[in-house]
Amino acid sequence: MSDTILVSAPWLHEHLSDANVRVVDARVSDPRLPMGYKASHIPGAVPFDLNRDMYEMAPGGPRVKAAEALAHILGQRGIANDSTIVLYDEGTGPLAGTVYWLLKYLGHADVRVLNGGWHAWQQAGAPTTQDIPRVQPMTYTARVDENQHSTAEWIQANIDRDDMVLLDTRMDSEYYSGHIPGAVNLSFDEAIDFPTQGLKDADVLRAQFESVGVTPDKEIVVYCGSGARSAHSYLVLKSLGYPRVRNYKGSMMDWARQRGLPLE
Repeated sequence: MSDTILVSAPWLHEHLSDANVRVVDARVSDPRLPMGYKASHIPGAVPFDLNRDMYEMAPGGPRVKAAEALAHILGQRGIANDSTIVLYDEGTGPLAGTVYWLLKYLGHADVRVLNGGWHAWQQAGAPTTQDIPRVQPMTYTARVDENQHSTAEWIQANIDRDDMVLLDTRMDSEYYSGHIPGAVNLSFDEAIDFPTQGLKDADVLRAQFESVGVTPDKEIVVYCGSGARSAHSYLVLKSLGYPRVRNYKGSMMDWARQRGLPLE
């Protein structure tokens, strides 16, 4: 079994029938419409739609469901704590990044991402299906790891540390219109190789991050507008072996809109 976070379409095709592998389709879908998962998916894959499965409505807007509720959903999809989960999106985008971050936050050990996503799978001529797999429900236990998450309070308490970097993953125009004080900027999509929809070469990615002071010896806190683009950068940094990365899930919606904290 590969020990890398990013896996290729040929690797996944080879391991599709492994008893411990669970493939999760993170694309936007609507069970009422012939799109996404319903239209076609990787054989054996189960859907995980962020809007329905990850969030619940609350005063002030959507919020992440309780860990126990998320654990129940994963268990009903046939996922156990020791499963090897392989995620895919249309490409290697923020949806896959968000589900990757969520699973690491819930304490799941073995999470992979199909590099290039559905695009790469189709380009490889790999099999697809409309069949809905019959899965055996499992008991899943969330083991929340707060080291994968950041809050406004955590940022305020740690902002002066020499070994902490705050990374704004929005477009530079958004960054310059106002950002959390002290943050550096690198747009999340700088990591994507658009022809393949996969991530750029690891050496290129490392150079991009290091150019703004995001180095592996630091603790990195990523944020964006609502936590999705930053989750993508979290995935990229983790794939490069960065040991300490936190996603500020609330991001600017929490910092500026709800709390009215200062910007620069």
